[in-house]
Amino acid sequence: MRVLFLSMWYPNQENPVFGTFVHEQAVALRNCGVDVRIVQPIPFAPFPLGLFSARYAALAKIPARETHEGFEVYHPRYLTLPHHLRFDRVGDWMFAGVKKTVEEIHAEWPFDVIHAHATFPCGYAANRLRDESLPGVKVVHTIHRTCIVDAPGYSAACRRKVTQSLDEADAGVFVASEGLRLANDLTEGRMQARSHYVTNGVNTEKFSLAGDDEVVLARLKAEHVDSWNLVFVGYLNQRKGMYELLPAVARLVRAGHTRLRLFLVGRNELGGYIADFVREHGLEDNVVLVGSVHHSQVKHWMHFADAFVLPSHSEGLPTVLFESLFSGTPAIFTRVGGIADVVEDGEHALLIEPKSTDAICAAIERLMEDAALRDRLSRQGHALIRDHYTWQLNAERHVELYASLLDGAGS
Repeated sequence: MRVLFLSMWYPNQENPVFGTFVHEQAVALRNCGVDVRIVQPIPFAPFPLGLFSARYAALAKIPARETHEGFEVYHPRYLTLPHHLRFDRVGDWMFAGVKKTVEEIHAEWPFDVIHAHATFPCGYAANRLRDESLPGVKVVHTIHRTCIVDAPGYSAACRRKVTQSLDEADAGVFVASEGLRLANDLTEGRMQARSHYVTNGVNTEKFSLAGDDEVVLARLKAEHVDSWNLVFVGYLNQRKGMYELLPAVARLVRAGHTRLRLFLVGRNELGGYIADFVREHGLEDNVVLVGSVHHSQVKHWMHFADAFVLPSHSEGLPTVLFESLFSGTPAIFTRVGGIADVVEDGEHALLIEPKSTDAICAAIERLMEDAALRDRLSRQGHALIRDHYTWQLNAERHVELYASLLDGAGS
């Protein structure tokens, strides 16, 4: 079986941690015997807009083709405009940008399925490729938060394009029940019969400690043996809850929890806000801005942490949920997206309401003061992910889905 991934998210030479969850799914599918190649379209802005953006300048350096851990990855270009302007047109622009590349791949390597990550624009472009160039190829969409929550809200035209894309998919895979509900609302129930609920997972081999990992972990613990270490992993921005998390830490330190130390692991998208907040509140000993790390290093921070926190305002089903719980790290999540589909409050993690500094404070303090609770969450969270939420299980369910679509095509 041959499957072509069409995804905006995938590691590349300019951002080796971007879209790691898509790569992990590809690895698990390969382990199940599926032959996978990846098309990651790269956006460009029309002249002269691209000259004034560091982001577009960095994207321009990505080669047309590269290999990532044994996978062939293609990078055709497609037109975009800054700030989601005319986003309703992006699906058509992506189709035009990838058409030649995908047709050439198919001529040399006839694939059976296009698996698009995000129903719009990638799924929309995949639908057009099937309909106009590749009859017989099946199209599967994985519906993520951005395409089912954000995109329909940009404009009425975007909403119509997302709905059209959902309607024309051969199958839709939802990582969260909220996404399935929203898709059925958009399509007035037409999506239901083609919908499949398959969560993300964790690569258990990569997130288990071995060899040099123990050395790195021991060094981290030795360097911070006198502090109670809380770790966040993700983009540092407003949606991830930074404007509530930092005030929560400041409040707890003022209340006497001076051993609390927060490690922020990920790309800073807030400019000087974090450094200014730390300086203003005297938190130099309590907040550490780690920055971006390679995905292979994330497990070190997970295993090191006394607790993990992800106070997002909105999510689909974040991969760090599976990674932190599999690592046995007591965790705090907001009750958003598909998180409550997986985690039971007080049994596998603590679930709190979003956008609440009070709730973050109470959850952190509860974990700091209750060793028995930390131990229970650690054991039960790990067992939950180990037994039910791995990339291997995700891949097996996708192989069954691909096979059912192809069997139906041949009947």
